[in-house]
Amino acid sequence: MAISRERKNDILARYTDMLEGSNGFIVTEYRGMKMPAFNNIRKDLREKGASYVVTKNRLLKIALDNVGMPVPDELLTGPVAVGFASDDLPGMVKALLDKKKENELLVLKGGVIGNQIIGADDLKTISELPTIEELRAQLVGMLIQPTQGLVNVLNAPPQNLVNVLDAGVKSVASVLAAYVAKNENA
Repeated sequence: MAISRERKNDILARYTDMLEGSNGFIVTEYRGMKMPAFNNIRKDLREKGASYVVTKNRLLKIALDNVGMPVPDELLTGPVAVGFASDDLPGMVKALLDKKKENELLVLKGGVIGNQIIGADDLKTISELPTIEELRAQLVGMLIQPTQGLVNVLNAPPQNLVNVLDAGVKSVASVLAAYVAKNENA
């Protein structure tokens, strides 16, 4: 059944919004999959901050062209559903790979990250990338480490001075104690 021009424009606007709000997307084939399994994938991806949508391929190609992303014609054939990652692309890919293990009808075809088309073989590598939170933590650690080293270096001379003075005081105290002991014995 043909859809109206107005409905096509609504779908195109929705795809454009999803593409502009994502840092990448993965194309899957779902042929023969039952609706409960499909909805389970949607639920898991939603928990990762992603969306999973059955797409109209021609309209998605137009939306991709409109936002300046490459159009993966070879991936957008047949019945496809697309996972759009808004934040955690590696997490979304990992979730899709896990779902593929549970459901052999789910086929991961590839996707687009930034301006690069990726194949199905690259998805495992992407799933192993650190998340944004992990990268932020690593960056904070790299920024704190030199600062901690600087604090240690700056604290070292006063600490060394205190140690020298303490040793000197103990030496003087020992000499005085020996002198007092000598005078008491004499």
